[in-house]
Amino acid sequence: MKLGVVSDIHGDFLSLRAVFSEFEKLDVKLVLVLGDVLYHGPRNPMPEGYNPMGVSELINNAPFNFIFVKGNCDADVDQLVIKYPMLQEFALVHIEGTTLLLTHGDKIENFEEFMKKYKGIKALLTGHTHIPVVEENKFGLHINPGSISLPKDSSKKSFAILDIEKDKFLVEFKEIT
Repeated sequence: MKLGVVSDIHGDFLSLRAVFSEFEKLDVKLVLVLGDVLYHGPRNPMPEGYNPMGVSELINNAPFNFIFVKGNCDADVDQLVIKYPMLQEFALVHIEGTTLLLTHGDKIENFEEFMKKYKGIKALLTGHTHIPVVEENKFGLHINPGSISLPKDSSKKSFAILDIEKDKFLVEFKEIT
């Protein structure tokens, strides 16, 4: 099954529209959103395509199913404009015979130590750093799709396609131009 993975949208309507267009081409059915959906927060600059209401309308009318987790820039009031539950800190996703743990990642200092606590998960998906990463440790796979709005360090605006088939993972990062 092919999943779309996005994080740190920060209200960037133009980038999210480009990502959703790519998801449609790839026949993605489920999108995992790893937090920081509508607002840029006090420490980030305003993204170029900043339009939080446009982002909420795009999500609410998209042809995909969604699973969200709350980011450090998300607030309870955001739930008023997003029709999917989006305020839980963690989500366990059981798919294709495997288990994924989703969280924003802002409260995790050591990903390997964090994963050690959760027996049975095959992958931990986080956002927050705005830097794409895929790394394997003895407890599973850690995937961060990067940010579609405000990339950090030398990374580009990015998201991930996660293809899961019988406990096997294929992670592909895509850049937004």
